[in-house]
Amino acid sequence: MQKRHALVTVSLLLLTVWADAQTVKLKYPQTGFVTERLSVSDLETWKTIEGIVFAEDKEGQPLHPTLRNLWQWIETSGHTVFIEFIKFRGISNCTAGLFTIERFDPLGEHHIAVIKLNLTSINLAYVGPETRKPSGFVPFKGLGKQERYAEVLGHELAHAVHILTSLERVGLVEELVQQTNQILLSRYGKRQKAHHTTAAELSRRVAKRDELLRRLEEQAEQMEKVIWEELVKGKRLNSKLSLLADKESGKREFGLAIRQIPKPDQAGKK
Repeated sequence: MQKRHALVTVSLLLLTVWADAQTVKLKYPQTGFVTERLSVSDLETWKTIEGIVFAEDKEGQPLHPTLRNLWQWIETSGHTVFIEFIKFRGISNCTAGLFTIERFDPLGEHHIAVIKLNLTSINLAYVGPETRKPSGFVPFKGLGKQERYAEVLGHELAHAVHILTSLERVGLVEELVQQTNQILLSRYGKRQKAHHTTAAELSRRVAKRDELLRRLEEQAEQMEKVIWEELVKGKRLNSKLSLLADKESGKREFGLAIRQIPKPDQAGKK
């Protein structure tokens, strides 16, 4: 009887462990980049961006090492970063990309975040002297459409890595940025909700939020400049390699054509 009771107890313990494992599996999705929110056509664009991230020269060296390092950090971080492609709705028309925290882990072990790319905004972005950044570079200058996407992704990855590497920074983003934005939405949105934040408290919150965003944006722009430089350099290198390949191909075709043309005195002879 005691043996049977022990077996039942062990079975119950095993079931409990299995149930906990299933709960954890449901609670914590896969880590690294998660693309399940992308459509089929979006996935094709994402694969093109991924190809740019992992592009190499003829010696097998990364053409865009900064972008690749940021990507690989996310993939091995233990955190989850969803990828979304968005349009104008719900976001400012001039916003090319956005990084936000969807679930904050107080232990810092597994945050869930999302990177949103506004492809339409990126495609329509003006490139000129007026868009020159304080650091001196002009975003998107000299880049094609796909490289533009990669540059914006790099900017958002810079945010992601900088924030997720510090539990303190993640907490500040959660408290000062996202909670403040929620308060503003509830106060001034269509569906106003009752809250206990006074106008003075909200003003202080907004000031702290804006200062934090300024510092975060300054860091991301510095990284974006490096990524832009690598993208421009990589594009020039690819263009040179393509030109050399075309010239070499033309030489081979020209040589083959010459050999196929018989001399005048040999016309008609075998």
